[in-house]
Amino acid sequence: RRGGRRGPFGGPHGKLVTIVTAVLLTLGIGVGVWYINSGQFTQVPSLLGQTQQAAEKRLSDAGLGLEGVERVFSDTVERGAVVGSDPASGDRIRGNGSVKLTVSRGPEIVRVPDVAGSSLADARLSLKKVGLVPGMVTKEFSEDVARGEVIRTEPRAGTDRHPDTAVAMVVSKGSPVDVPDVTGLSVEDATAELEGEGLKVRVLPGRVDSPEDAGDIAQQSPGADAEAAQGDTVELTVSKGPRMLDVPDVTGRDVDEARATLEEAGFEVKVDRPFLSFSDTVARQSVAGGEQAPEGSTITIRTKGL
Repeated sequence: RRGGRRGPFGGPHGKLVTIVTAVLLTLGIGVGVWYINSGQFTQVPSLLGQTQQAAEKRLSDAGLGLEGVERVFSDTVERGAVVGSDPASGDRIRGNGSVKLTVSRGPEIVRVPDVAGSSLADARLSLKKVGLVPGMVTKEFSEDVARGEVIRTEPRAGTDRHPDTAVAMVVSKGSPVDVPDVTGLSVEDATAELEGEGLKVRVLPGRVDSPEDAGDIAQQSPGADAEAAQGDTVELTVSKGPRMLDVPDVTGRDVDEARATLEEAGFEVKVDRPFLSFSDTVARQSVAGGEQAPEGSTITIRTKGL
């Protein structure tokens, strides 16, 4: 006889239904998990280097919105092109999320300020405030610009430059002063004359051999007639007097030979010829041979008379 009645899932047909149901349930759970973990996300499309208009279209095509646009200076990315984004290209984002674009304003340009007439310190500060770098400083004389103030810049004022560009400055040394010749003067007189021209004086330690009298100025730096600025320092070297040299004996020699010998020994030479004397032989000399005389002093030689 027939068995009892089976339930709705009994028999072969019921087993099939059970299997299909289980599969569908598993698929449903999987789809749900996928959606939670990945399905509701998308990737930010490639945007770098795109124009702002093209980048916005790519976002729209990907189902993403535009959160806003920030503009920054860039020396490497063309003006109007995308420098970056937040989130970045390739990052995951919810399918209905928004992306913030960063767009290039092109190279930043800085205008060199006019610092002529400013002190060097103030000029440097003005350059730094606009993003420029104070560069090399050179000095030159100026009749119109006070000592220590800026005459001009290079690049010149009003020139457009990138930030961090070095700007060189030319600073005034003031009006030029002709340095007077103070060699041969006493230290006191030399100092007074130089200070009267607006110059400073430094007397160097130590003394040197010199034709100048001991205690007088033997050398100066800068030298006579050089141009200096008011406030510059002139260095003075004091003489310890001339060096004493041995005088060669030139009596009995020809005048030309005697002159050459004495000059080679470090002396000046003067020739004294007696009236109506036609001799070229040296009869006497003002400092006898074997004695000493100051270097550079004059030795007089006298030729034989009639």
